[in-house]
Amino acid sequence: MAQNQRKKKQKKAGVSSARDNGNLKVILYIVLVVVGIAGAVSIGTAGGTTKTTTVSGVTVPGGVAAAEFQKVTTTGDALPQLPESGDDPAVGKAAPTLTGYDLAGRPATIDPGSDGKATMLVYLAHWCPHCNYEIPVLNEWKEKGLMPPNLRVVGVTTGSREDQANWPPSKWLVAKKWTFDQFADSEKQEAAAAYGVGGYPFLVFIDPAGNVTSRTSGEVPVEEITTRANAAAGVKN
Repeated sequence: MAQNQRKKKQKKAGVSSARDNGNLKVILYIVLVVVGIAGAVSIGTAGGTTKTTTVSGVTVPGGVAAAEFQKVTTTGDALPQLPESGDDPAVGKAAPTLTGYDLAGRPATIDPGSDGKATMLVYLAHWCPHCNYEIPVLNEWKEKGLMPPNLRVVGVTTGSREDQANWPPSKWLVAKKWTFDQFADSEKQEAAAAYGVGGYPFLVFIDPAGNVTSRTSGEVPVEEITTRANAAAGVKN
């Protein structure tokens, strides 16, 4: 009798142990599923849908990697080259739009007439001695307060060559204390071709309606920069 009772107790204990083990497995399974779901939500949230690029530790929305050459997209008709003498055939023509990036990989657009401001483009080559002379002149022009308030100035690095002086242009602009906007040309110099650049430095002045008022190449003194910039911005000298 006593032996039978012991067997019944052992059997009940076995059933109870099996049930407990089964419950434990269910609980562990539920925990793993919950953790898995939480991980998927976290990854999905971290991934996001907005394209971003990290440049020098800074996340640039919609940007690309920092580079001395960047992709350039041109919209509109290219301007004819500036002749050595005589009238400029580009005067009065609509300036083309350039879409691309600056040297840090941030999105950059040159769209004259879109913001109601006049535009002054300065095409610069890092190895060009005349460009190295012109940047301090432009800095002086700005520091003297001669720059019209409704004028946007954009420096376009073009003709860049790794085997020439002052490479790379990104560090060159910093060393020259460039404080205006910047735009990086492509290796094929598509931004330069769109504006008919024939020498360096090359300055293009555009009115608030997006039409070219004048272009010039070579070293330009402060007085001439002021005259051309004011004419583009509609400011009387």
